[in-house]
Amino acid sequence: MTNYQMVEFEEQHYVYNARSCSMDPSDISKNMGLAFQTVGDLIARKGITSAGKPLSVYYGYDPQIMTFRAGFLVSGQDAEKAEGDVKADVLPAGKVLNYIHEGPYAKLRVSYDAAMKYIDENGMTIGEPTWEIYLNEPDDVETEDELKTDIYITVK
Repeated sequence: MTNYQMVEFEEQHYVYNARSCSMDPSDISKNMGLAFQTVGDLIARKGITSAGKPLSVYYGYDPQIMTFRAGFLVSGQDAEKAEGDVKADVLPAGKVLNYIHEGPYAKLRVSYDAAMKYIDENGMTIGEPTWEIYLNEPDDVETEDELKTDIYITVK
């Protein structure tokens, strides 16, 4: 059973590379990898200190196209170093619904469907943005079932 909780999130800066792709898991994986590499290259070149694990941020939802911002949390000062295809933004402060998805990235959609049902049953509506922080990566685990994704959904 998923443990949903409302948490107070403090504003955090991040740098990212925006991408769009099909909803095919292999296409998403490829494009996220390219986006993380683009941001990682800037972080190395500019001497930016990442403040955490990789994340993806989502504004809006289209069942045919995955549009996301892949990047890393950084300080406000380091966010000012973004340039070119790497942009900077802020995750807003406020109350958000939070839970951990355990298992393959390909099953995130099932996890989100359950969260949307929970949101509806509790009289809330979804807001923007939604974001995922990847607590571990496929190279860190023996099986995809061990993957952990920390999910934050802005609700009203």
